Amino acid sequence: MKTIIKKFIRKSFKLLNLPIKGTYWYKSNYDDVVKMKNWNIFNLDLVTLGSSAVKYDLDYYDFKINAANWAIAPQNTLNSFAILKNYHSFIKEGGCVLLFLCPFQGMVIDYDKKYYDRYHYFLHPILIKHFNEQTLRKIRKMIENPLCGTTNLSMKAIVKKILGKDLPRYLDAKEDAQNRINGWKKEFGIENLTDTLSRKNLMALKFNTDLLCEIVEFCKERSLKPVFGIVPATTILKNCITDDFMQKIFYNMIEEVQKRTEVQFMDFYRSTEFETEDLYLDSFLMNKKGRKLFTTRILNDLQCL
Repeated sequence: MKTIIKKFIRKSFKLLNLPIKGTYWYKSNYDDVVKMKNWNIFNLDLVTLGSSAVKYDLDYYDFKINAANWAIAPQNTLNSFAILKNYHSFIKEGGCVLLFLCPFQGMVIDYDKKYYDRYHYFLHPILIKHFNEQTLRKIRKMIENPLCGTTNLSMKAIVKKILGKDLPRYLDAKEDAQNRINGWKKEFGIENLTDTLSRKNLMALKFNTDLLCEIVEFCKERSLKPVFGIVPATTILKNCITDDFMQKIFYNMIEEVQKRTEVQFMDFYRSTEFETEDLYLDSFLMNKKGRKLFTTRILNDLQCL
């Protein structure tokens, strides 16, 4: 009798959680990690790794290629590497590992401890910084049973959905670009883009230079083809960042990596091909139209079509 009651309770909670898992709040926070947890497609020809813009900019669904976008928003290069280490066996021999970077990515080493919580759900513990069994139990509860794990947030998400307010909010390109620049300045302790880089930022660039070289060697040792790139952006966003500053915080790093590894690099940031606002949701994240055009270009360049 007790077994029947337990089964009934579990089934009831599962049904009650379904509408919560359909909200934008849940999808934006947990869909990526659930996807990775349940990943079961082998012999991939191509995988993409990266952060927020990479997640939005590439979608292989409508193309006849066995490919996957493993980008998660947000994500530092260290965790892109952790995902590659965890899932590289799903890529076929000779398959392509495409790591796309964002303009300020070389400045990022670490995030606060809480950032790593979601990785408990799908990565092997040895690959998770700050791994903790209590955090693992907590994050499982939040993802699998949000009604109990995050009751208040879940109920707010349901109310928003009922009211028709459960939607992402994107700013116009000009306002979004300024917000992004201000956010990056604050995050990396930069007052003016003409200032000399701090010791902390220089150390971050060295760390990521070495890390990118390590990723190249990891791929080559497993007969995978590494390709690096930088995502495109609107003219409005690019006009907020001087060429000299981009050279200091990004291109010097990439040139050093290429010098040491000869890795292929795809530069779409300097290109004018994908910089018009009609291809974007804001100043940086592509919309459906932009995503389709950009994915087609990538597959053509990699001779995957």
